[in-house]
Amino acid sequence: MAGKGNGERYFEVSADMASHARAFGPGRFDFASEGEAGGQLVRCTAGELELFGHAGEWIIPADHMVYIPPSRMFRLRARLPSAGVVAKFCGREVAWQHNGCWVGAVSGFAGSMTDYALRWNAEVAGRDRKARCFFVTLGEMLPDWFRHERILWTPYAENSSIQKVIDFASRRGPGVTLPEVADHAGMSERTLRRHLQAELGQSWREFIREMRMNRAMELLRKEGRSITETAFEVGFSSSSAFSSAFFGYVGKTPSVYAKSFSRNGRLFVG
Repeated sequence: MAGKGNGERYFEVSADMASHARAFGPGRFDFASEGEAGGQLVRCTAGELELFGHAGEWIIPADHMVYIPPSRMFRLRARLPSAGVVAKFCGREVAWQHNGCWVGAVSGFAGSMTDYALRWNAEVAGRDRKARCFFVTLGEMLPDWFRHERILWTPYAENSSIQKVIDFASRRGPGVTLPEVADHAGMSERTLRRHLQAELGQSWREFIREMRMNRAMELLRKEGRSITETAFEVGFSSSSAFSSAFFGYVGKTPSVYAKSFSRNGRLFVG
């Protein structure tokens, strides 16, 4: 394992540790790992984190969290001053098995649970039997907290032709069409659909839905766009259709999501 910068010890998990939690930041850091001995739940409370793995990259803004499984190669970076909490599972408390790292919004309950975890740091946790019970319970919560898969994810492809498709679609934005992408990649639409499914495990419709939703989240989070403006920019013909799709993907309505990033808590719908 190789760590970098002032985040070097924040995300280390060794076999002799007891499960515990610690706060990190505020500050910038860049941490790289070939895989830690235990899984970890990383919650961003301020700023924005970037996570890189073999399957793609993720953005973890404030009020979001990610679960990184054990033995998973990753790089976690804060280019902006950022802060948060990391809960480290060192005793196989997490039975949930899944592919990759998932990002989710932090509910009120999840926020309370991760805050409560801070009562057990690395020194205290090994001497307190309650700590083991708490981290088992916390681990049981993960499947429910991350039931909305792959949000804020940009995939990587092993096939160079499909990576070319991803890069082209990212540059063109969520309005890109299947014929455009197929023509750029030099393959038929049917072949492109087949390769996407084989490489990313996604249909074209799922790929574009993720691109639309991730762009919408960025517009609401960083640019303060109205719901109507966002809906039209990412390819929806009405704000109601957009709101329904956004809720199904993120688990929050666009207005609730945007208000969590608004300094004055106000958002214009029109």
